[in-house]
Amino acid sequence: MPEEDPQAPKVPQKGIFDSENEPLRSENASQNGQVTPLSLMIPTFESVQTLPTPMTYTPPAHSAKSPRQALVISKRRGDAVQPAKENAGAQHRVVSELFPLPEAAQQRVSSLPTVSESSSTTDFSLSARSDPIEVDTVDDQEILIGYMLDRLDVPMRWKKVRQIGSGNFSNVFLYESIDQTTDPRLRLVSVKRIKYPEELVNRQALNPQLAKDLLSRLESSLSRELAILKSLDYPSIVKLYGVNNPVFITSKKPLRDLMLREDRLPHCDMIMSYCSGGDLLVAATSCNGKLEVSVVQRLFSELVMAVKYLHDNNVIHRDLKLENVLLKFPLDAIIDMKDSPVYLKHHLIELADFGLCKKIEPGELCTARCGSEDYVSPEILMGIPYDGRLSDTWALGVILFGLLEDRLPFDPPPNASVRQRNRATSHRIARYEWKWLRLLNEDLDAKQIVQHTLTRKSERWRIDQIRESSFVKSTADALPF
Repeated sequence: MPEEDPQAPKVPQKGIFDSENEPLRSENASQNGQVTPLSLMIPTFESVQTLPTPMTYTPPAHSAKSPRQALVISKRRGDAVQPAKENAGAQHRVVSELFPLPEAAQQRVSSLPTVSESSSTTDFSLSARSDPIEVDTVDDQEILIGYMLDRLDVPMRWKKVRQIGSGNFSNVFLYESIDQTTDPRLRLVSVKRIKYPEELVNRQALNPQLAKDLLSRLESSLSRELAILKSLDYPSIVKLYGVNNPVFITSKKPLRDLMLREDRLPHCDMIMSYCSGGDLLVAATSCNGKLEVSVVQRLFSELVMAVKYLHDNNVIHRDLKLENVLLKFPLDAIIDMKDSPVYLKHHLIELADFGLCKKIEPGELCTARCGSEDYVSPEILMGIPYDGRLSDTWALGVILFGLLEDRLPFDPPPNASVRQRNRATSHRIARYEWKWLRLLNEDLDAKQIVQHTLTRKSERWRIDQIRESSFVKSTADALPF
């Protein structure tokens, strides 16, 4: 009887996505025992690439990295596709006329989809592959079938009108209902369509473990955003009405469950409230520096109330900026209604884009480096644990300064030297280097808020202090919400 060849021992094969109980580990850290030092020396801020990594960062890298890992920052989150009428005119950042914004698009400085608030991974039953993953993209889809949060068993239909926005991680479309509905809120809706990272779609150079981690973090961020949006109920915060697939609501691991059914990245549409006035950045820019302080007071006070609602419910936004404040009506209409009772009875803004939001515990510090370059606080740039509430109030100070001065606080001043102009924004933020120009000799209550928010975290105002300031209190007290 011929002797059989001995069988090779079976070696467990790891696919792209393995057990959710396996922690994400840095191979370099585990082999060398190296960790980021607790004491970080930052000799210069001439380039943002000299910024250190955080003391604690999740998930750790899977390849050797310097303690001074580069943080890639560009100047704009993405060109918004303007509506035909509401957002007429070029979309520029609020800057000094002497220093116009460069033509290059500014991208949001964000660690999404690599922001991870936990070390768990998701068990995706897919084999390792190096070919591009097929994405179920439907940007040209004319008819959207969606499901309301309170009626996940009843499909509804909308017809696409136009694209109204674009960012690094999503496109936004305006859809109009084609079903008979008695709810006027659902006649026109804004649809946020998630975009998958290019490195996840085209994975020839991405090893299975990195692909697994990337998609797991994306799923965690998506689930966190949906869960928080579902829990929020405040007039001045964007409303989540429904999704294109009930699985995104009913499942804790929606991407895994949908990819088990079909070997492709599923598209995700969030059906949300629509604001016809566009974003506050475009609206403020269109005023050419002539936005009345009384209008700034009305809009900013409502924004403060929205952020206070978040903080009172232990939610931090982490991406507060002019682009993420949406107007319910065109700015001209808001100005015209100043003497109308509606001016104080109806909400005029909705805070949007909760892609970086997080539910936190009282006293909890964050470590994920995320936000937008012009609005990010010094402690985030420095890579140290930070209080997300104080980072939010810092961003509120940036927003208020921009509305009052028609430029952002850490733009180069008009009289800046060549060296100052070439200095990175992060350098000026880290040095708290800002000053009044237009309002230098003006005695405004609003300036007190800026001075107490664009300062060191130990001296920075919290949201309740902003709410009780003389600039906000009278207006906030008059609002019925």
